Amino acid sequence: MSLRSFASPDTEFRIVPSGSPPSVDGLAITEPKFLECTECGARIRIDGPEGHTTTIDNLPHERDCDQRDVVSRDYVERFVR
Repeated sequence: MSLRSFASPDTEFRIVPSGSPPSVDGLAITEPKFLECTECGARIRIDGPEGHTTTIDNLPHERDCDQRDVVSRDYVERFVR
């Protein structure tokens, strides 16, 4: 499997807003809550203001997802090289 960058023009991900009031999840309705793959719908919760560890590498893609090979530069530098 070859690895592609999340910044490549042929990849697409989206930030999904909370959609619920702060009383439900502590986030404003329009505040970012999930990072989502547009191909398979895999989602992961975006960390709060103090914990910026959510990355494209954390998405639990479906096995047949065309974007399963998309990773960050940090991932390549840490685990591939």
